[in-house]
Amino acid sequence: MNMKSFVSFIIVVSVFMMGCATAPSPRQSQRTSAVIDAPKDKVWPLLVEEVGSKYAIQAIDKESGSITTQVVRMPVVHRNTKSFRNYVFIGGPGASYQYERLRMNMRITATEFEQEKTTITINAHYEAYVTHRDQGRAWMIFPSNGSVENQILTNIEDKLE
Repeated sequence: MNMKSFVSFIIVVSVFMMGCATAPSPRQSQRTSAVIDAPKDKVWPLLVEEVGSKYAIQAIDKESGSITTQVVRMPVVHRNTKSFRNYVFIGGPGASYQYERLRMNMRITATEFEQEKTTITINAHYEAYVTHRDQGRAWMIFPSNGSVENQILTNIEDKLE
């Protein structure tokens, strides 16, 4: 290999390695909590409006800063793994499930931990109704990818700007 070819090879490998190093992990979560630079009294109505406009609220307590939503069915395409991945992390290439339905509820807390700063934490609980070729059908818990939680947090931050 001549020097010009060797340099070209090093450049190609370097660019490839940089691309690999910066590529997001397929299991990388979006954020599920945020510190908002505003007092709880200002954040709370925005949080209630944002959550309540899209999800039925089951329980709410302003003093403790907690909101629990009812279980809702998520808009996914029957047996379309890609549509499920919009919300949850699902099995790898060897998974032998057919994903049929997805449901979710959230537990949210808003806490003012110092003056003018409020922490919002959103815990989404997802269950998918799956069919397994050997084990039949069942509801299974799947970890959230944070997409719904991140969108709620972003919308609240946008309204405060």
